[in-house]
Amino acid sequence: MPPTPSRPSLSACPRVAILRAMSMRVSLLCGAGRRARCGTTLSSLFSLWGLAACAAPESAGELPDGPCSAQEAPLATPPLHTPRWAFLPWISKDISDTQDTYAFVEGFRSRDIPVGAVVLDSPWETNYNTFAPSPSRYPGFGKLVSDLHARGVRVVLWITPIINASSFDLEPGGDRYAGPSPHFQSAKDCGLFVNDGDTFVWWKGQGAAIDFFNPAARAFWHRLQDSVLDQGIDGWKLDFGESYITEDPTSPVRTAVGDLPLQAYSEEYYRDFLAYGVKRRGPEFVTMVRAYDASYQFAGRFFAKKEHAPVAWMGDNRRDFIGLADALQHLFVSAQAGYAVLGSDVGGYLDVDDVMPTGPQIPFDPDAFLRWTAVAALTPFMQLHGRANLAPWTVPAPTRVDETVGAYRFFAKLHEQLVPFFYSLANAAQPRGQAILFPQGDAKSWAGDFRFLVGEALLVAPILDAAGVRDVTLPAGTRWADFFALSTVYAGGSTVKDYEARSTQRLPLFLREGAIVPLEVRDNSTDLGDVDSADRLSVLLFPGPRQTAFALTDHDEQPTQITAQHSGHRIDITLSRAPRPLYLLVRLDGRPSAVSANGQGLLAAASRAELRSQGSGYALHVERSLLWIKLPASGANDVRVTVTLP
Repeated sequence: MPPTPSRPSLSACPRVAILRAMSMRVSLLCGAGRRARCGTTLSSLFSLWGLAACAAPESAGELPDGPCSAQEAPLATPPLHTPRWAFLPWISKDISDTQDTYAFVEGFRSRDIPVGAVVLDSPWETNYNTFAPSPSRYPGFGKLVSDLHARGVRVVLWITPIINASSFDLEPGGDRYAGPSPHFQSAKDCGLFVNDGDTFVWWKGQGAAIDFFNPAARAFWHRLQDSVLDQGIDGWKLDFGESYITEDPTSPVRTAVGDLPLQAYSEEYYRDFLAYGVKRRGPEFVTMVRAYDASYQFAGRFFAKKEHAPVAWMGDNRRDFIGLADALQHLFVSAQAGYAVLGSDVGGYLDVDDVMPTGPQIPFDPDAFLRWTAVAALTPFMQLHGRANLAPWTVPAPTRVDETVGAYRFFAKLHEQLVPFFYSLANAAQPRGQAILFPQGDAKSWAGDFRFLVGEALLVAPILDAAGVRDVTLPAGTRWADFFALSTVYAGGSTVKDYEARSTQRLPLFLREGAIVPLEVRDNSTDLGDVDSADRLSVLLFPGPRQTAFALTDHDEQPTQITAQHSGHRIDITLSRAPRPLYLLVRLDGRPSAVSANGQGLLAAASRAELRSQGSGYALHVERSLLWIKLPASGANDVRVTVTLP
């Protein structure tokens, strides 16, 4: 149905705009507080809005194991673990299909942009929520998964805890659904929903929520998941549909174990999906969840517990600098609460404001997209996702496509190189319930600043407007080197005035004295190595007067302890083992007089190019104040490197 002058186009309205409009009309026709029981009225409204496929329930299938037959006890919560692959860059679209997914992934790979995972967002199922891939969108789903795995790309599927009595899809290009989702009536008859099966409106239809506290509901829900889990998927993107269960978030949710707060239901929803996914697919399985979130006029709260959050994303932000600040605000609140693996949708998700959705459309801002890309690369979780189904080469800014592709490639490569750093930090922090990102200043000072530390090594100062210039105050107590110009060092506690980052392949990023940053470098895209670095462990170090240490979980999942210290006229670096060859990148003032490894002198090379031809040795890049040390593997034996200075 075409839009009328008094009503915005459905294709321009996000979920909350439609729900608010429906809420007003249902309240008038059904009476306040009775939305959940007005199925006939809702069907009429859907028809009026041009959603004729959203019919009232007509039929229902039986449960997978027969009506109400099986039961399952609660699963034990697995130890929190974010696998290494989850730290690679992710990509996602709202609307996709099999061929489009192949093309989407290949578009990045053909442009030399790394991809570690692809999210198949809604719609991917036959209905909400069947766990059955749509045969028209995703024929041969298992082959798609195996083909992507062969390309080194993992597959994550969107889902919520709701089964619909009637469904609609408001996204441009979405699907239409006739009748109820299979199993809705049987599940209701068996008492598998919370609130005695009362339905509610959410942004994909009218449905009821599974009762994760009911043994029969758990068994039923897990059996539905089995088929798609057995086809090899690697994770769930768990969206926050449970927020719509009750209009009043203080009202209890009726469950098999009694009335519980909505928060308790939320936490069990996220916990159960993680526990069952890991049980069926092993510890490499992940769930992508909400940490702290305040959007769509819902009050801010934490959704999944941090111990149930392998990956937490800040979603549903505007696609402009206001959205970037909103994402950083939520990320900072989550980090302070101890969530470890955090990130956001690069460039923002919404093309309208979530609080004022009937306002004007927010135009695509290439500067906001590029500055968001830079920040995302320095967070543990980096995902491209937006309502416009954008890729870096399809942005609606024709004169800046090459710039956007180049900047996205650069920062995606940097993020990929930082995987050993992120992964090791998370491995150490998650068992203790600790964060790996540390906001600077108190909450009152965040806005307009949003500086944060990554571990103890890197200080990130986001660019928050189109100017590309900002002041950066450096934490006191130690020196800081400009990550992009290591020869430039600043005193701790000082403020760098007008840091110039007009190039969109740059942001204010500083390396702390004492830093030890393990890297996985495969080429020269970020100037941290080249093809000779491939299959080696690279380590960036800025040794200081106090010995510092880093606990690396290497590619073989075994621990390696790395220490560094600059004392007097020597630098000492140790690794407890070296199962593969090494490149040490040492930030250094002056020229070394000698470099040795385990007491044996290394041969000096005149340049990096010459060093590539040697099995071991060292070379100094004077202008960058960077000493390259190349070493063979030592197996389980330790490596002791000494750099002697004049």
